[in-house]
Amino acid sequence: MISRFTRFLPRKNKKDVDRAVRFIVSYAYKNVPFYRKYYNQAGVDPLSIHSVDDLPRLPMVNRLDLMVAGTAGYLHDGVFPEKLIIRHTTGTTGTPVVIHKNRIEEAFRKITIVDAYRRNVSLTCPMTLVDVGPERKDSSTEIFVKLGPVNIVRLFRVTPMEEKIDILMRIKPTVLSGRPSVFWDLINALKEKNIVPPVPRLITCGAEILFPHVRKQIEDFFRCRVADYYNCEEVGNLAWECPTNPGLMHPNMATAWIETVDYHGNPVPAGIEGNLIITNLYNCSMPFIRYEMGDKGTLLQSGQCQCGFNGPVMRLTEGRCENYIVLPDGREITPRIIYEVVNSAFPHDTPGWSMIDAIRTYQIIQEVDNLLVVKFVPGPAYKESLWRAVEENIKQLHPAMRLEVIIVNDLRPEPGKKFHQVMGKLTSRWKREQDNQENK
Repeated sequence: MISRFTRFLPRKNKKDVDRAVRFIVSYAYKNVPFYRKYYNQAGVDPLSIHSVDDLPRLPMVNRLDLMVAGTAGYLHDGVFPEKLIIRHTTGTTGTPVVIHKNRIEEAFRKITIVDAYRRNVSLTCPMTLVDVGPERKDSSTEIFVKLGPVNIVRLFRVTPMEEKIDILMRIKPTVLSGRPSVFWDLINALKEKNIVPPVPRLITCGAEILFPHVRKQIEDFFRCRVADYYNCEEVGNLAWECPTNPGLMHPNMATAWIETVDYHGNPVPAGIEGNLIITNLYNCSMPFIRYEMGDKGTLLQSGQCQCGFNGPVMRLTEGRCENYIVLPDGREITPRIIYEVVNSAFPHDTPGWSMIDAIRTYQIIQEVDNLLVVKFVPGPAYKESLWRAVEENIKQLHPAMRLEVIIVNDLRPEPGKKFHQVMGKLTSRWKREQDNQENK
């Protein structure tokens, strides 16, 4: 009999992962309508999945299909949605995803994130974890949160920079975590004020590609080690940077199993770049099995590493890369702000309104400084009036800004590229620094 509690082991070996996979797949087939229908259509018997080696026999799942299925389709038959913890992705991959977890699954997610930090630095309680630049959403709305001996401080994206700096200078951070572009903006603001920040034990970057010149700037300014982490809202921590081999990552076998496949969904050999597919090993409320991440990477041969970890090795080769928007007056705006400017104009709080029914996916493009072009795939409930509030929002950025919307049948990235929600094609300081580094 497969124990359902194997999925909550904070450090799994290969046999534990195989047990978790068997349980998750069979459990999803029995209890989740989306997977039951999906596997029946594919003619796959879930009981034939005994280990991670059998996962390629299952069809892959993408964000759009999962979201279109609705809560009646992708949630466990026996759960009460109102009792689950809900998280939303930022939508920067084109299709926002709603994630549901029960309290035990949410607690496990947090435990494994802290444990992943411990792979790069020794941590003892009490500790203060500072999240730099998150969105204020879902239940994460308080700046200061205390969880036993762990203090969590959130310097939200919408928090004025002056307030962020004031909070940072009043606390003693153990770990700072955030996107590379967020640290970039914070460092520039601190430099302008000639402020020297406190030194944390570790800085972790994630959610974007960590370019070498950005890593060096963060390390030099904060005077501490910077480690790259591969995280996502659907799972939590997917991989951490190896402390003895920077540039290489170890997949987090406690939370997920990662595969690499080609454009046809076929597994690729070790050392060959492919699209990353993940299977969440602990979430039964809303399973993610062979879920397409939209990122690219290379899985290398598993084995005993110098850092002491015995398991898979990977290299993340392409993920989200910030493309700054340049306003007519020269101000540079991060894609997160541009996304929020557009997304916040939609009537999310209107009863009965569903983003996925109105707009399947969309992309924001800037090729000239006073124009944003939005390409989108409409849903069955789409109304042209949705864009009026968006036009008003972008005018608040700069009165000369204009909006153009274009209906398309599909939005796909260029072959071999990742989909970017925001494509800023003008030259920004961020891009100049990146180009200079690459040309050295």
